[in-house]
Amino acid sequence: MHKTTSFKPKSLKSTLLLSTALFGAVLTGPALAGQPVEARVQKLEATILELQRELDAVKKDQAAVAAKPAQDIGVVFKGPAIEASDGSWSFKVRGRVEADAAFYDTTGGNNPVDLNNGTELRRARIGVDGKIFHDWLYRLEADVAKGSRNDQTGSEVDVKDAWIAYAGLPDTRITVGQHKTPNSLEQLTSSTDLVLLERPLAVEAFNHRLTAGGDFKAGVSVGYTGTNYTATGGVFGSNFAVNSNTAGGAANDEGWGVHGRATFAPIQEKGKVLHLGTSGYWRNAGGQNGFGGTSVRFRSTPEVSAVDGHRFVDTGNLAADTYTSAGVELGGIYGPFFAQAEYLVASVDQTGVLPDYNFDGGYVTLGYVLTGESRNYRNGLFSRVKPANPFSLKGGGAGAWEIAARYSTIDLNDGALLGGSQDNYAFGLNWYPNDNIRVGLNYVRIDAERAGVTTEADAVVSRIGVSW
Repeated sequence: MHKTTSFKPKSLKSTLLLSTALFGAVLTGPALAGQPVEARVQKLEATILELQRELDAVKKDQAAVAAKPAQDIGVVFKGPAIEASDGSWSFKVRGRVEADAAFYDTTGGNNPVDLNNGTELRRARIGVDGKIFHDWLYRLEADVAKGSRNDQTGSEVDVKDAWIAYAGLPDTRITVGQHKTPNSLEQLTSSTDLVLLERPLAVEAFNHRLTAGGDFKAGVSVGYTGTNYTATGGVFGSNFAVNSNTAGGAANDEGWGVHGRATFAPIQEKGKVLHLGTSGYWRNAGGQNGFGGTSVRFRSTPEVSAVDGHRFVDTGNLAADTYTSAGVELGGIYGPFFAQAEYLVASVDQTGVLPDYNFDGGYVTLGYVLTGESRNYRNGLFSRVKPANPFSLKGGGAGAWEIAARYSTIDLNDGALLGGSQDNYAFGLNWYPNDNIRVGLNYVRIDAERAGVTTEADAVVSRIGVSW
């Protein structure tokens, strides 16, 4: 009497093998009917043994799969970040802290102003960004630096980015919410990547987020990135900080406008870049922008930390119906050498019979990395140096060292409007101990004139910053 062997399939593959073998045995049964019983039994046993070998191989494969560890959700430190192993979603805590100390010396002119020396927390931003279901991106970031100041308004949290974007189309991003308008190379460059510590006069004046047309504003934009070019356009309202409910119900409408920027890099290699760009905006001023009902106001700090709040050029409040700004950009990298320049114009079409005004300004920046690294370039923007040898007392690394110089000018005079003119000469030294820390020292020579009042001053400002 023969011993019967039973099988318990543990997978679809096992079941299929067993079914096939039994079906084959059924089919071959009639063919074996004329053979002796012993011969038929031997052939059936051989079939069963072959099936047993097949099942053993399947069990071995199953055991190997079971022993293989499951993929874990990776946690990486590019800032604290969590990302799904398949790249479908991510969550990152981002932020930056920048602390300044500034010292002024009034050396000439007839302006009796006494400029303030001191320290300040220039930026203290914290936020989150990431990805949802591969194609959706998000970011929320706020600046809490005002919480460290003697803030009379009670507004201690300043929302910067607050947007969601769809990136499911090739090389295209559609962004909705508060984000930077596509205007000016220097304005779009992150503060952590600036060569000098503050932005140039004309960039600040024509792109201020509250008094003028650029920087962080609520809107919708579409951006396309090619191999060596970019094109971005959008419609933007005002900054979230602007309150349209002014007293008395008059002039309540927020401004809105159309903004765009295009760049082209005919040379784009590691350590060798030539950048060309242009940007501009047209805006309907609406009724106010958060400054006492004014429609637009062009003014600028003297390219020094806000330890002192004086502005030596200022158009005052203009009753604009519409206003525009445009600019051209030129930049390049050649090994450790870096150059960047912009020329900007702004025009104001005032309401009623009030006159129109035209203003302009620009800057030229030169930089050189003493330790030999190059600044970086991606998607129409330049970014900071990444040290080849991060600073280490044990390893002997010195970090990256960079020197820079800039000439900056602005003219806010037109006809009877005397908003002033100013020329600045700035020199800077930057040290990057590693990818996340920057120490900067700037000297700024200020030469300003407004309605016959002249100011000549020197300023020294230092900054230590960390970003993640």
